[in-house]
Amino acid sequence: MAQKYCSNCGTEILEGSIFCSNCGTSIEKPAARQREIRGIFDYYKDALRKYAVFSGRASVREYWMFVVGNLIIGFVGGIAVLILAVIIGLGTDTYGLGVLFYVLVVVGYGLYIIIPSISISVRRLHDQDKSGAFYFLTFIPYIGPIIILIFMCLQGNTGSNQYGEPSE
Repeated sequence: MAQKYCSNCGTEILEGSIFCSNCGTSIEKPAARQREIRGIFDYYKDALRKYAVFSGRASVREYWMFVVGNLIIGFVGGIAVLILAVIIGLGTDTYGLGVLFYVLVVVGYGLYIIIPSISISVRRLHDQDKSGAFYFLTFIPYIGPIIILIFMCLQGNTGSNQYGEPSE
């Protein structure tokens, strides 16, 4: 067993001691590795950084935090854009320009977010050792999106699989 020394005075610490015999300093056990605290938008930004990465795995937490972040941004952003569209419509005495602005921003965000949404869904399927081709189930009317929703809620493999190591 390796020798331990007091961080305060340098005296050798006897095995099992909780205080230094020389200076009385408390001997702390090494702190357990703490998990990094991450917020919803940290996961959201990670998904955007992996914009078109279809390889690897995404945990349940990683996927759902992205979904929640996307819903928050969509809701708050949608309201903000709607207010701007109304202001533009009132300022020009025609609502056509405001409606056009609203439609362009909403469609633009939808086109921007579609690829990261698909890529994180494919990585989520990989976490369960399923092929990304399962994502095409979404094109089956009514039942397909329900099947994918169930897959997105299921826990992934705990160890490594053909798609790599677990993400968290």
